[in-house]
Amino acid sequence: MYKLRSVLFDAAVVILTVLVSLSVPFLRLFNASSATVRAVSQVWAGGILFLMKYVVGLDYRVEGRENVPDGPCIIACNHQSLWETAALSVIFPDASIVAKHELRKLPIVGWFLARYPMILVDRSAGRQALRQMVDETRRALAEGRKVLVFPQGTRQAIDEPMVFQFAGISALYTGLDVSVVPAACNSGLFWGKKTLMMHSGTITLSFLPPIATGLPRKEFQEKLERMISDESRRLLTVSEARVAS
Repeated sequence: MYKLRSVLFDAAVVILTVLVSLSVPFLRLFNASSATVRAVSQVWAGGILFLMKYVVGLDYRVEGRENVPDGPCIIACNHQSLWETAALSVIFPDASIVAKHELRKLPIVGWFLARYPMILVDRSAGRQALRQMVDETRRALAEGRKVLVFPQGTRQAIDEPMVFQFAGISALYTGLDVSVVPAACNSGLFWGKKTLMMHSGTITLSFLPPIATGLPRKEFQEKLERMISDESRRLLTVSEARVAS
């Protein structure tokens, strides 16, 4: 049954994406603001979560929401599936997400990302890319927005060792006077890295206490990795125990 639900979900997402993409010519014609583009994008991301819930039977819950400051901050989350990108953009509709520059080449999607605005980083550009990321993040924070970062750099399956790419998140932490909120989810239990098939259930997204500014780079890295890794393991263990019972 889950395979049929997944196929129906995929078909519905294609239809939703086509419908949303019809707005692009009008958004371009009228030089739509970032706020307008984000509003249209929210329709798409919210539709994704709606379809997951009512077609696949995959819902989510949030723990530790009180740990996220009301004002600007950086949120660093583990990355197991495409779910967290859609969910975090719905939970924080004004936030910018740090993503790889290659996404800008995608038809329609790339235009939305650039106008959102996402912080698109060309990882092959080395130090120049880090400077660009810090500058764009500084602007987003100055506008009162949150910035979402996936410090693993790419999706990693739940049975893979967690590997963090610290260059980006460390540059933001040391270069900007802002706290970092670690976050973890267990979406990989329900939506694997290399499959379109999804299982019903409830994903948990957990926000942990912020890491205050001022720590040495190495200490910050160790603390961030420990907090995300420990919470990710806890969420996987709890969810697996519930399934087993």
